[in-house]
Amino acid sequence: MTILLDTLPKGEAVPSSSPAYHVRAIGFGLSREHRAAAAHELLRSLREHSLLIAVVAVYCVVGRYVPVWFGVSGEYPDHVYTGLFFAMAGIAAVLFAIAYAVHLRLVVKPRDFVGTLGRDLFGRFLTLRRVCILLPLFLLIPFFGATFTNLKILIPAIQPFSWDPTFAEWDRLLHGGRYPWEWLQPLLGYPYVTSLINAVYHSWFFLTYGIFLWQIVDTRRPRLRMQYLLTFLLAWALIGNAAAILLSSGGPVYFGRVTGLPDPFAPLMDYLHHAGEVAPVPALGVQEMLWSSYVAKGLAVGGGISAMPSLHVAIAFSFVLLGAAIDRRLALAAGAFTVLILIGSVHLGWHYAIDGYVSIPLTWLIWRTVGWLLDSSRVARVLRLAEESPTPSSSTPTCLGAGS
Repeated sequence: MTILLDTLPKGEAVPSSSPAYHVRAIGFGLSREHRAAAAHELLRSLREHSLLIAVVAVYCVVGRYVPVWFGVSGEYPDHVYTGLFFAMAGIAAVLFAIAYAVHLRLVVKPRDFVGTLGRDLFGRFLTLRRVCILLPLFLLIPFFGATFTNLKILIPAIQPFSWDPTFAEWDRLLHGGRYPWEWLQPLLGYPYVTSLINAVYHSWFFLTYGIFLWQIVDTRRPRLRMQYLLTFLLAWALIGNAAAILLSSGGPVYFGRVTGLPDPFAPLMDYLHHAGEVAPVPALGVQEMLWSSYVAKGLAVGGGISAMPSLHVAIAFSFVLLGAAIDRRLALAAGAFTVLILIGSVHLGWHYAIDGYVSIPLTWLIWRTVGWLLDSSRVARVLRLAEESPTPSSSTPTCLGAGS
């Protein structure tokens, strides 16, 4: 049974840049030629992702044994992320198909709308090349996410929250003897402004996932794609886990609870709760959910508490680095977004300002190191990221479908 089949015309070679070179079908009863083409692309993808696969494998192994080395343990949440990741990917695919259909109908306006939509979706977007490059990521990311969450939840068990008084004092000294939230309050201390900032802050989750998916399936810039994916994953592992364990802190929202000291952030939290009675401030509910999970030692998607360094700012700044490599306008937009995330992290009580200040150079360092590594002769020879797909002969299959 074949869902969609599109093969090359007999006796006619097609360049690798043509959509006709790539997959047009998903089905059963693949011919020998189809299997050979699929195997070639899959092996090529595994070679290109070999460094990334090694990084994730090492991270997951270390993530399994670090808690054991420190004499702590927790439930490993593989099952939590597997279904979630595939569900979100499916939703993203459906939304993309709908958006593209609307664009095709309203902007392109082809005579054969249904036929053009089908050819574009399966011939331009769902190609053999794209399916093969997304497979390693789709198989690895659930395990990566589970390892990250497990380590983050166990941070206070591995290294108790101890840096909050220091970071709070550094924040105050660095900002002229006042806490950063106090400088921001006259400008942002209005319930509807706070609600808007909260909305922008929570949009980080959708942008992070959307840009990550974009880079997973992008086939136009293989080296830049790999640099971003490695930087993205290493930021979560090194900034979100390793540095967070070394600099274990709960953040302003939990300052009084984790230190037992007089809380200089209590007026900020009082204002936020007042603002939440006037306009939606969902951060308050998330903060209490995380604290309840921490007290109960429970497991939840996105669970765990840590402040320094700010992963939100780190990932937002990774958008700047990616945008700068593609288009200056993207970099400027991403830079503005990063500033808003930094401001929101302080105003909503999630972070000390220095959490974000530290994240930015750390992310830049990871980006530059990954770029240097990808450009090294040995790694470049192994990954061969710039390699083009070979131009097939007339007998080479161009789809995964039933044999003729």
